[in-house]
Amino acid sequence: MSPTIICPHCGVSNIVAEGQVGAAEGNVCESCRGYLRDRPDPARPTTVLCIDDDPLVLHFYRDFLDRRGYRTLTVTDGLAGLALAKRELPDVILLDVMLRGLSGFDICRKLRAEPALHTTPIILLTVWDHSSVANTGRAAGATLTLRKPADPEVILTNIEQVLGHQNGSPLL
Repeated sequence: MSPTIICPHCGVSNIVAEGQVGAAEGNVCESCRGYLRDRPDPARPTTVLCIDDDPLVLHFYRDFLDRRGYRTLTVTDGLAGLALAKRELPDVILLDVMLRGLSGFDICRKLRAEPALHTTPIILLTVWDHSSVANTGRAAGATLTLRKPADPEVILTNIEQVLGHQNGSPLL
């Protein structure tokens, strides 16, 4: 009898060939096309990937989130962040809008195009104070947009909010 794996992204049951379980073998969900893993790692704390081109901002995020029990990954480049997200499958992504090279909006679209990251909550952070930024973020696939500098407790509250709203769709 072939094993059944519940997709960690959409919750749909998938039947896989015996001995072919896990993302390493390339199995994807028949429903959402997200990568299947045979079992989540219960020892791994909630992982937050922070993508920002300012090392001081990343140091702040890491320090603040690590002290609250999160596993914090940081990267200063959007494409490197995309690669790291594909490899690590974080639980939530904090993404700066104004990056060198591709914008945070571009990286957000690329993250949403990845089957394994399609439903991962993405919180955009920006210094821009214009109503169109949140709309552009939503159109790019962001779950939520916050204005920088954001109070650390506001960031934490919003991370917890999007983690409770796991389908990655925009919060209104």
